[in-house]
Amino acid sequence: MDKPLENGADHLELDQVNGLIAAAGVDGTREILDAFWRSTEELLDALSAQVGDGALALAAQTAHAIKGSAANVGASRLAKTAAQLEIACKAENADAAPVLMRDTRAHFEAAKNRLTEHLLKSA
Repeated sequence: MDKPLENGADHLELDQVNGLIAAAGVDGTREILDAFWRSTEELLDALSAQVGDGALALAAQTAHAIKGSAANVGASRLAKTAAQLEIACKAENADAAPVLMRDTRAHFEAAKNRLTEHLLKSA
């Protein structure tokens, strides 16, 4: 559905990430991201169960939460994919939802890797 994950440049809004680093420092940003990773893992697990159970209205709400928190930390590709999943769930598109769920999880992992790499370079 989206571009392949090999091109990592478009996973992050680097200006936003750098602004977070400027405001909170690398250690503070790492703490913020650790909380983001934990909460997003929980949301993704819930989302996967919701999509699997066909609870698409609830899945739309969970995807919306992921979209917002991802946008707040500059994980733009994850936010975009979560938004697409939210739309599919609101439309009760049971065919697209599982595919977008897999894409959302993959983009979460890619964003986590890219953000970790960026923090290491910023330290």
